[in-house]
Amino acid sequence: MIDAIRFDGDLPRLGVHRRILPCGLEVIVHPDPSVPQICTSVWYRVGSSDERPDRTGFAHLFEHLFKASPARLGGYHHYDVLKRAGSSEANASTSADRTAYHEVLPSHQLELALWLESDRMGYFAPGFDVERLITQQAVVRAERRQRYENVPYGAERFAVGLALYPEHHPLRHLTIGRHDDIQAATFDDVIAFYRTWYVPANATLVIAGDVPDDVDALVDKYFGTFPRSTRPIRPAIVVPPPAPVRTQIVDPFAALRRIHRAWLGPVANHPQEAELDVLTAAWSSVGTGALWRRLVYDAPLAQRVSAWTVNGRLGGETHVVVDLRTGADPEAVRAILDEECARGVTPLAIERAVTRREASTIWGLTSLTRRVSLLQRGMLYGEEPDQLAAELVRYRGVTAPGIEAAIATWLQPSQMIEVETVPVPKAATAVILKDPASAA
Repeated sequence: MIDAIRFDGDLPRLGVHRRILPCGLEVIVHPDPSVPQICTSVWYRVGSSDERPDRTGFAHLFEHLFKASPARLGGYHHYDVLKRAGSSEANASTSADRTAYHEVLPSHQLELALWLESDRMGYFAPGFDVERLITQQAVVRAERRQRYENVPYGAERFAVGLALYPEHHPLRHLTIGRHDDIQAATFDDVIAFYRTWYVPANATLVIAGDVPDDVDALVDKYFGTFPRSTRPIRPAIVVPPPAPVRTQIVDPFAALRRIHRAWLGPVANHPQEAELDVLTAAWSSVGTGALWRRLVYDAPLAQRVSAWTVNGRLGGETHVVVDLRTGADPEAVRAILDEECARGVTPLAIERAVTRREASTIWGLTSLTRRVSLLQRGMLYGEEPDQLAAELVRYRGVTAPGIEAAIATWLQPSQMIEVETVPVPKAATAVILKDPASAA
């Protein structure tokens, strides 16, 4: 019997049963009979970094198109079927590197979950039509307006990508894409995208929780008859370091001035990924972080400081964001940012950041969906599901000299971009947001 979680010393390991079906689908089973639920998750190795330059936002649009198959579900949405079956959680998401679907159900509903995911994978095309495409194009464009355009600091998110990456690079535009490209998608584009990227060999199925003894037979029942497929080749893309640039944006939705600095970073699982992650956590930790303490408490020049890293297939990014207090001097903020970036962090700050991260990771193992996400990420970036122990070892090995080396490699001033958001004065904002029809 596979233990759900076991410890080698103080290192946790997730128990899994792994196999590959003749169609190419990778299947990971993580049994945990202590949980009266099952979580099924399918990650497809396709995201916004796999789009054509004239079809930005296509992977996210396809996520929406892929959520339902009216021809086989009697016109019901996947979520409608899951809700009736007692699902406590179901969602989908798209990133630069993958498109993910998952659902959590009572354990006796595993067969329903497998049927829904096999329907999504193998029977999308017969139920797809132009009307469905038009509907979802409108939905995605509305989402862009609601979540990216008509919100505080939304313009900043677009500006950062444009400054970091050169023309035609797949990470230059956000996953949501551009309006014109979303609207230009055709029926033939959708079918070609589906047949290229949504094949079994380009996906990983993870099943976790109170799985039955015949789980392999159930998987074979719903996925075993799919024809053999091959994983698409994804070309490697080299990103040249950006030229240093400072951009200023006037934002009618923002209340505070913001300074956002960013640098390119390493790919996922790079040896220096942990160093930069610990560095940003140590900088921005509330109460003890060097940047937070100096900018929020000591000066005080800022309302909030945040810092983070992202790392993926084509590379990574390191971000530092400061929301200034009203009337604060931006040049004084920049001087402190320059000082702390050149200084690195102390061993005590590193120990705190690593301990917090490890505690959060171990606590997160109580969540079935969190374990599933860890297994999926391990497969996506390392072709090995259980990378948890190795990751903890990497983070425990972070040192002050290692962080200094990472700073010297990745966070040079000559490779930094900065986007400054400036709020519109209140009187001007009222004019900008005024309904033109009311002028009469």
